[in-house]
Amino acid sequence: MELNPDFIKEKLEQIGKKENLALLREWIDSSSDSIIRQKALKSYGIIEEGRNFKFFEQLFLSDENLQIRLIAGQILKEKYSNNKKLLSLLEYTLNKVDNVELRLYAVRTLNSINSVKARKAVIEYLKNLIKNEISDKNSNFLQEIYSFNLKDAIPEPFLEVCINLILNEFYTKKCGYHVTLRKGKMYALNCESSNLNKVSDILELKSLFNLEYLQLARNKLESIDGIQILTKLRTLDLSYNKLGKIENLESLNNLEDLNLSNNKIRRIHNLDSLHHLKKLSLNNNEIKEIDNLTNLAKLEELNLSHNNISEIKNLDCLEQLNRLNLAFNQIKQMRGLNNLKNLMWLYLNDNKINQIAGLSSLIKLKGLYLSNNLIGKIEALDTQVNLKKIELSNNRINKIEGLKILNNLQELYLDNNNIKELEGLEGLNNLIMLHLGRNQISKFNNENIESLKSLNFLFLNENPLDTQSWEQFKKRFKYP
Repeated sequence: MELNPDFIKEKLEQIGKKENLALLREWIDSSSDSIIRQKALKSYGIIEEGRNFKFFEQLFLSDENLQIRLIAGQILKEKYSNNKKLLSLLEYTLNKVDNVELRLYAVRTLNSINSVKARKAVIEYLKNLIKNEISDKNSNFLQEIYSFNLKDAIPEPFLEVCINLILNEFYTKKCGYHVTLRKGKMYALNCESSNLNKVSDILELKSLFNLEYLQLARNKLESIDGIQILTKLRTLDLSYNKLGKIENLESLNNLEDLNLSNNKIRRIHNLDSLHHLKKLSLNNNEIKEIDNLTNLAKLEELNLSHNNISEIKNLDCLEQLNRLNLAFNQIKQMRGLNNLKNLMWLYLNDNKINQIAGLSSLIKLKGLYLSNNLIGKIEALDTQVNLKKIELSNNRINKIEGLKILNNLQELYLDNNNIKELEGLEGLNNLIMLHLGRNQISKFNNENIESLKSLNFLFLNENPLDTQSWEQFKKRFKYP
């Protein structure tokens, strides 16, 4: 047969309704082209006059093409809602048909039928879902479902619970997702490592209005789409995908934690509406410039490590920031940090920095990470009275100095430098751990560390200690 369903529909008057229906039905029954069959079925549903319930019922229950089954179901809903057989078909679908989309269709269609029997079918099915899928059955909300008066219309929250529980069963048993429920509704969905190519591959994601946590890490996503309706999201993890840009997040203005790490993003943009964002992870991307963060005034954590950034800039608006990670970039100078007065943890390790600077206003700083740079001198730490940890391993430091004011310092990492003398440690009364391995220290005696009353760990491994120094060190510490 070479006729086209669209042509048949257009030529209805010339061909005649009876012949038209016969041609469309033959196409539905015989064509191997799924798209053609769907077009023919839609046309058939428009033309026929409500006399073919059994035909649509058969397609709905047994056709091998799911789209054909759903189209047949939609025609049944639109044209046969008053047919008593439809109610039986929908009940059978809920309880016997193992297909999530058909069950969702059945619930929604039953809810649209204004009868006690239809409402009873939905509520009884919902009670069965609660029995099987919810451990805490004593909440006030669930008790409302158990005591529901069938004379009233089913409240929208009840319907949401029913849809969520149907999806919960499908997600956990068929898809391998991890789901967390609260009062029968999903508020956390974990689809990590689920081989998703598109966000829309998650069936009925648009129905999860109450979702607050969505985990989509380690998939094959190339674009951000399909999540705009999830306006209650607080945490969104899109790490380890193939995303090239930040997009379609404008409506997620309740978002507090956004993880876009380990993608292929080259530019920071399209974040202006995320006024409640507290944590932003963009590490392991291809970003060259820090920009477009002006509206993120509540941001507390920013991770831009493992990118191609060469300059620290455009951070003045982030006054609430307490953790900044710019490690593993191409940064040469420490500047652009002056306005970050609440900063507590600063990661600048694995860059090209040759001088410690620009920290005078960061009086709340607790951790400073500067290992694997080109620093030749310990300096510019005069205001860092709250520092508890400094990492300066693998630099070009020749002398321990500039630390006397750091009374709260507990950990100091200076291994793999060019330090020759164990000196400059006076005043570090709270120092617990000192790393000085792989330096050029040849002399050690207890007088060197006499003022370090809290010191429990000293590492001098791979230093050229003379025999006497080595013996004294072993007596004082059991770690090399």
